[in-house]
Amino acid sequence: MSTEAPTARGPLRKVLDAWVFDKKVPAGCGFLRALGTALLVVLVAQGVTGMFLALAYVPSPDHAYDAIRSIDEDYAGGRLLRGLHHWGASAVMVLAFLHLARVYFTGAYKRPRQLLWLVGVALFGVLLGFGFTGYLLPWDMKAYWATDVGLNIVSSVPLVGRPLADLLRGGPEIGAPTLARMFALHVLFLPATLLPLAGLHLLLVHLLGITPPGARVGEPEVKSEPFFPGHVVKELAVAALALAVVVVLAWKLGPPLEAPASRDAEGYQPRPEWYFLGLFQLLKLFEGRAMIVGTALLPGLVAALVALLPWLDRNPERKAARRPVAIAAGVLLIAGFGSLTIAGARDPGSHLPPPPRLHVGDGSYVPPPSPPIEPPITPPDGDPRKKLLAEGETLIRSYECLGCHTLAGEGNTTGGGADSPPFEKAAAGHDAEWLERFLLDPKKFKPKTDMPSATQLEMGDDDRRKIVEWLRAVASG
Repeated sequence: MSTEAPTARGPLRKVLDAWVFDKKVPAGCGFLRALGTALLVVLVAQGVTGMFLALAYVPSPDHAYDAIRSIDEDYAGGRLLRGLHHWGASAVMVLAFLHLARVYFTGAYKRPRQLLWLVGVALFGVLLGFGFTGYLLPWDMKAYWATDVGLNIVSSVPLVGRPLADLLRGGPEIGAPTLARMFALHVLFLPATLLPLAGLHLLLVHLLGITPPGARVGEPEVKSEPFFPGHVVKELAVAALALAVVVVLAWKLGPPLEAPASRDAEGYQPRPEWYFLGLFQLLKLFEGRAMIVGTALLPGLVAALVALLPWLDRNPERKAARRPVAIAAGVLLIAGFGSLTIAGARDPGSHLPPPPRLHVGDGSYVPPPSPPIEPPITPPDGDPRKKLLAEGETLIRSYECLGCHTLAGEGNTTGGGADSPPFEKAAAGHDAEWLERFLLDPKKFKPKTDMPSATQLEMGDDDRRKIVEWLRAVASG
């Protein structure tokens, strides 16, 4: 007989034994009870992909859209990475909803798990916050206008709505402060809220254990089956399936992107992400003074009832057949919100695809020039060429271009050198695309030139394109 003392277990082994190897679960726990673990795994994947995306993202209206385009087109695997993050967000919402629904329909929110349910509902709210703050970051048309609609909904909430919307917007309209605040909420504030809530949720699950299927409140909870390996395999299988679906969607469909955000979008019909479509569609049922019903009263009432559910439902039964009222209420709520979501999905709204990009000398990209302006069939002011020449001359005078160049002998007649040719010769041998790229950054083509760029001159896109057309018209005589 051996007289050796048992080997002392280290702290890590003790934790693994308590949480995995020595843990017991009730009999009959199926794959649906592994949804929480799958959600946790996808959330971790979201955090990892988000950190890599943040390395290339610039939270500024001047650079955010270009940063997203660059991730998609200039980095190896960038489009797949952003696709994983985009479709991972949808997977998070699906798994969170299914997890909450499973807990509701199995009565697992009842005593002694009231706090566990409440923390889970709070986590669901934080996940919605991630969705709302995240879809502004691409700074495309859908992001801009869906956020505008969302902030208008927030502002309709009595008392706190308008101050909260103003705080999120950071000004009278969506702009640089809005993007910066949404980015800060998405990568700093919400993760700082999620981590402790998720930690508390996991701790409560460990302490209270999985609810025995069908057990009445107050009955002894028998845990007769080992957690490892049987239930662990189920959890890993569900998590692997969820990740596989995300990877396939990211690989096949990629991340969406529309045209750059613009305030000038007459007739554009915004649509939020699918998990907000139900609320968006609800607003159409209430107009005018009744809008508050769809934006605040009904959603607020449902949220309050869901959060207080363990204290409102005193029925000790957990089996669905013995809880007809609760089951019917849950089915009606899901059917109603699902119908609103489907109705919203049937109306896809507007979609403006992103414009093509043009290479510049150093390998970077710029937006393409606008297509040639077709002269009107009946010019209102006579000869369209004369109008173009007059408008162009007005523009080059307003930007003080004659300080370096000349036009018909007027301007810097002392000679500006090769970098400042007369306007009659400036466009010689160049097409509109080259001229526009040159105006965007002259030093990329002539490193020693002192000519300011269009950005330095605060020259708008329309003015730049008109000057290009004017230069070509002047060069053609």
